[in-house]
Amino acid sequence: MEDRRQRMRAYRRARRKFACVVYMVTIAWMVLALLQWLLVSLISDISVTFTDFYWISVIFFAVAMVMVTLFIFFEKIRFIIGLNWLITVLIVEFVIIGIFALVARTLWQDLIMWFFICVLLVFLFVLLGSIIPHDLTLDVVILFVMAFIFLIVTVFFVMMHILIDMPYSFVVFQIFISIIVLLFVMYHAQTINGGRFAEMRLNDHLLASLILFHDFIIIFLLTFYAQIIYKFASKAAVTTRSPLEGSWLQTTPTNGDEVVEDNDEDTDEGPTALGSEGSPGVNAS
Repeated sequence: MEDRRQRMRAYRRARRKFACVVYMVTIAWMVLALLQWLLVSLISDISVTFTDFYWISVIFFAVAMVMVTLFIFFEKIRFIIGLNWLITVLIVEFVIIGIFALVARTLWQDLIMWFFICVLLVFLFVLLGSIIPHDLTLDVVILFVMAFIFLIVTVFFVMMHILIDMPYSFVVFQIFISIIVLLFVMYHAQTINGGRFAEMRLNDHLLASLILFHDFIIIFLLTFYAQIIYKFASKAAVTTRSPLEGSWLQTTPTNGDEVVEDNDEDTDEGPTALGSEGSPGVNAS
């Protein structure tokens, strides 16, 4: 009896250590992603590169999805020390690069705001999944049924957005997809923390961190519509800019076109200082 209690205490300590490692590694992936995304958003040369050559991000993201699929189904890879870390880092890095094409089109204020909102949501639902008494791992069928129903709703609203341009239909799509993902975040938290019907193995911390990181990525990807279209965080910066910035409109020359400048000031009284010299009809006094 005493031996059994000691084994249970040892198991609980090992499970707590496993959960702490998983959450710390997941946070490390998120910080790594934020730093690189900020570099892309702030450095114009990198932004232009990934805006023009967006297919680079598409390739990296596709390769990352293939690699994570292999990592999940081929268990032996996950337990080869060194190789498992290498593959995990490559998957995370390829996913981060895969989002560069979207990050290049947003502003850093919106990027940071939505990043922390998504991080807060993920760990809030990790906490909820850890403390609720109901065992989601035992009723996983209910999660899949709800996910299927929500999927039908999301497909309907995304088609309304694409074909009819229904107002706020994409926002509804985002909300329902986020609910699905956050429900599975709670499920994953229970498998990580243990004490439920289904548990992750104590040596599978890299897979657990990848799952949580991809949960975060799904939610964060949905925010790019708000980041690029609504720009909540960057509106203040736009409205408080210098009045001089709004007095000239300049179009970027493409294919040899001339730059067109439109001055807000009236020039009825005479030629401008730039155009007065050598202008026809101007008499020297």
